[in-house]
Amino acid sequence: MRRVKKIIRKIVPEKLILVFWHFPQSFLAALINGFPARKLTVIGVAGTKGKTTTAYLLSQVLEGTGKKVAMISTAFVKIGEEEELNNIKMTTPSPFFLQGFIKKAVEVGCKYLVLETSSHALVQHRTLGIPFKTVVLTNMMPDHLEYHQTKEEYSDSHLKMIKPQLKYLVINGDDPNLSGFLKTQSYLAKKITFGVGDEKTISVTDIILNFKGSIFNIKTEKFSDKINLSLLGKFNIYNALATIAVGLSENIELDIIKKILVDVGGVPGRVERIDCGQEYEVIVDYAHSPDSLVSLFDGVSCFKKNKIITVYGACGDRDPRTRPLMGQVIEKNSDYIIITNDDPYTEDPNKIADDLLSGIKIKKEGESLWKIFDRKLAIEKAISIAERDDLVLILGKGAEQWQIFKDKKIPWDDREIVREAIKKKSKD
Repeated sequence: MRRVKKIIRKIVPEKLILVFWHFPQSFLAALINGFPARKLTVIGVAGTKGKTTTAYLLSQVLEGTGKKVAMISTAFVKIGEEEELNNIKMTTPSPFFLQGFIKKAVEVGCKYLVLETSSHALVQHRTLGIPFKTVVLTNMMPDHLEYHQTKEEYSDSHLKMIKPQLKYLVINGDDPNLSGFLKTQSYLAKKITFGVGDEKTISVTDIILNFKGSIFNIKTEKFSDKINLSLLGKFNIYNALATIAVGLSENIELDIIKKILVDVGGVPGRVERIDCGQEYEVIVDYAHSPDSLVSLFDGVSCFKKNKIITVYGACGDRDPRTRPLMGQVIEKNSDYIIITNDDPYTEDPNKIADDLLSGIKIKKEGESLWKIFDRKLAIEKAISIAERDDLVLILGKGAEQWQIFKDKKIPWDDREIVREAIKKKSKD
């Protein structure tokens, strides 16, 4: 199917596909299901990085105050108490799935929908008929340029979320790439900014990062308080600030938001520690771009006591220009590297690996660098060479439940493969 779509895009102009396929399909899906999103308070979470964690934290805060919540994110699909990992491998699913999901959420009594919203979904009208009350923009870095062509086109796609019914626009005030959204005419929407510095609506100071999480002070016009967050890395502070901003806009008291955030554990596949009693650390994460890899390595630096062993494979059918950059980031921050498959899709795995390796200049293959296309064997290799106080990073897929090749799709879970590899090593 993916190959067919690529062929169609080469033959038929994208604008025609949007007008004669995506738009009618999205309108019909909303119409058949009775435009169910109109009966919910919809919070859209968009941007380049941090969407999944922010959506998860938001759902936890809303549920913690007794609200019944539906949520779709890259990691989770949730309606009320029914929660499962996202098996469809799409951030924002197809219109008929999405509208059917929302209709079911309404039928079981949900009052809120937290929707992680991808740029592809916005361009392809998948969110047609979904009235966002609040939109969160976590950050804005050039991404998916294999589809959007330019960073301006990618950024502008998010303007489709800003409609007359929007009440709150929550923006990362530290990201210069979002400055244009602060100037945009967003109708009657109140703009709420978060970040470091007093000029933000919600600001953070006195940040302390450690292997248990972070401690920081939060300040608004009305109050200030200290928060102890169990999620690792500075990037998760920004996710927490976005969550706090939305919570306050929904008239939830800061003390309640704070208590819920303090109690939240990790998000599956996002800086997730795998602890089977081994004498080395293992972390599974979704990082799959130069910026997210930099943030990830920065966030886990507090764990480094000995060597860092990194397993990574870039996704196929994506902008190949980013792969040498990812190779550079991995080499700079790793003692040992194992290049493997992610989801090759229709691309040649050798080409993907070579693109990554072109950014790795110093390490020598067979000594501190290996190329193992079988991801299971790659993970087993990393675990086999891990010693006391080493840090093993399994990156790129997080909690994804499938691995997709040109001709097949197989069940997958990095975390389970890691656990099996650790147990196997302990028996040897």
